[in-house]
Amino acid sequence: MRQIAIYGKGSTGISTAMQNVTTDFLTIGNKILLVGCDLKADFTRMLPRSEPEETL
Repeated sequence: MRQIAIYGKGSTGISTAMQNVTTDFLTIGNKILLVGCDLKADFTRMLPRSEPEETL
């Protein structure tokens, strides 16, 4: 399993960069886990949406 950690101070464009990187990795079939630590700026609203998958 490969891991990438990226951190940046506020207003540096990290959320936008993570949206672009995440979209690229999802496009080529990777599984992604994003963890946000900024309570005032929820980056998950920018993520691409997909259909829910049935799980056990």
